[in-house]
Amino acid sequence: MDSSVYQYWATVPSNEIADNILEKADDYYEYLTLSGRMYLYRRSWAYYYRPRLTGARINPTGEQGELTALSVNHYRNLLVHLETMTCQQRPSFEPRATNSDVESQSQCILASGLLDYYMRDKRLERYMKQALKDALLYSEGFVRATWDATSGEVYGKTETGASVYEGDVKYSTYNPLNVIRDFTNTSPDRDHWVILRDFENKYSLAAKFPDLATKILDDSLDISKMARTTMVNGAWLEDSDNIIVYTLLHKPTPAAPSGRFTQCLDNGTVLMDGPIPYTETHVYRIAPDEESGSIFGYTVGFDLLSVQEMIDICYSTIATNQSAFGVQNVLSPKGGDMSVSQMAGGMNVVEYDPKIGKPEAMNLTQTPPEIFNFVQMLEQVAETLSGVNSVARGNPEASLKSGAALAFVQSMAIQFSMNLQQSWAQLIEDVGTGTIKILQDFAAVPRVALIAGKANRPLMKEFSGKDLNQISRVMVDMGNPLTKTLAGRVNLADSYLEKGFIENPDQYIQVVTTGRLEQMIQGKQSQNLLMKAENEGLSDGQPQRALITDNHDEHISEHAVVLANPNIRMNPNSPIVQVTLAHIQEHLDLKRSMPADLAMALHQQPAIPNAAPVGSPIPPPPEANVGVQSPGLPNMPSPPAGADAVSAEIINAQKEQQPQI
Repeated sequence: MDSSVYQYWATVPSNEIADNILEKADDYYEYLTLSGRMYLYRRSWAYYYRPRLTGARINPTGEQGELTALSVNHYRNLLVHLETMTCQQRPSFEPRATNSDVESQSQCILASGLLDYYMRDKRLERYMKQALKDALLYSEGFVRATWDATSGEVYGKTETGASVYEGDVKYSTYNPLNVIRDFTNTSPDRDHWVILRDFENKYSLAAKFPDLATKILDDSLDISKMARTTMVNGAWLEDSDNIIVYTLLHKPTPAAPSGRFTQCLDNGTVLMDGPIPYTETHVYRIAPDEESGSIFGYTVGFDLLSVQEMIDICYSTIATNQSAFGVQNVLSPKGGDMSVSQMAGGMNVVEYDPKIGKPEAMNLTQTPPEIFNFVQMLEQVAETLSGVNSVARGNPEASLKSGAALAFVQSMAIQFSMNLQQSWAQLIEDVGTGTIKILQDFAAVPRVALIAGKANRPLMKEFSGKDLNQISRVMVDMGNPLTKTLAGRVNLADSYLEKGFIENPDQYIQVVTTGRLEQMIQGKQSQNLLMKAENEGLSDGQPQRALITDNHDEHISEHAVVLANPNIRMNPNSPIVQVTLAHIQEHLDLKRSMPADLAMALHQQPAIPNAAPVGSPIPPPPEANVGVQSPGLPNMPSPPAGADAVSAEIINAQKEQQPQI
């Protein structure tokens, strides 16, 4: 049997791969159309941006313009509230290392600062929020992380004189119309490949690939295809300089051991082709919910579309009635001698024949109350379906008066969107992990990042990929919603003050204004890393140095752990035992010599003056010795602080007179 007949589509030669990619794209868009998903995507987009499409005005409609179309966009309002409730908590990255040594822990601190740097300076947070919005609109959103070799500073030249750049991580977002996948899968986790559709300037591409410039410039957008596969009117793109670039990202699998990375145009021109340079596609997905048995997600926005349509119909009915009959008409009996000019201007004396009848106003503006009740019911249904209640929208019911009741109702809204928040946290974790892995693989040249240092002050930090090689995964702590309110931050600061975490007014103000603890824990974190590093050195038999400013009690307690090993303790001549005991003795000596004011400034307990050596009997309290003379010894006063020790003879005499314990 000829195995080439059954060759996997992603492993064909370079001259055939473009045809397969374009075929996969055509099949995907045909499925979106036949399954009704394309209609849902367009409908959701149109209702979300309805004011822009209608010119943000009241529009006449009907066969002769006799109707008035009024749209009250609850749809966008509810989705924006869901977006805000989901991403209002600034994520706190917690990188995890493969080991627990001090170097790995130090890399975790560096990685956390770098991810905050990418969120802040590289606008990563903006890309993730856009993916969240796409997920609410179209049921899915995507973020791609990739290595851009042409970004950053120039650090060298090639043999041909071309510039060599530092390179950096680059991010981009996609909606499901631009992420082509295998729609026959039953789960998004089973995707082995993805084809991304981008629109790029063909003149820039021609400059980037001069050998293919003619083929690139000959390509153009297919207007009919754009009308079928995008949200915009294809006619708008007739003179566009942009063309479609398809990027195939195939993971390494048994069918394609090296994976595949291919870029091609709509006319079949292959720009790049080869093994995938990553261990994964680095395309990350967020979905409010999953549609069982398919690779697609589901959003509550789809449930709200029909409700929004009926709300618009009801408001349009009311608006049409008021617009058409808002100016009152006058009923005049037939034969009544009354002209229009007599009714104009007001303050007129109108005469009428009592036998014929008086003129009356014809009131046609009264709208049935059922319509108003139905509108109110539809708005409540929309809130129920979305889980965004009136409290979250800033319009609480009159029955909700207490703060506890309002907080409880709002917490229910947050709890309803738990699946969306979990998917949001997963997206942040995936993008953070992907960023670190890309830096590990490609950041060979040292570069400088502006990360948060002590007290959140900017700190320039140089790093390269090897400085992150111990990081295996990034976790995310979404934070406590309590820190987002002033009352919550004050309560948090009071709690920290009561428990002794806050040591000065500046720290209290920081917690109240930011709700963060970095300034308070950074010093303790550095001390913990120092003690851990010293323990690692002591375990290798390397002497360590103590300083008078150390917290000697904590250091002694931590270093004693090194000797908590039976194999080490059985060998008193071991270098580990000797250097550890010597280091502990150094801390004891420094503690005894520490001035009391320095100990108080460092929040440490001052040492007891002239403490008795270890193993000596405990002397009685001073008041017990008043007027009492030891047998055979004069009642001598205590030596002043800092005086030399008592002579050996007196010490021996004291030992003979003291009872043995």
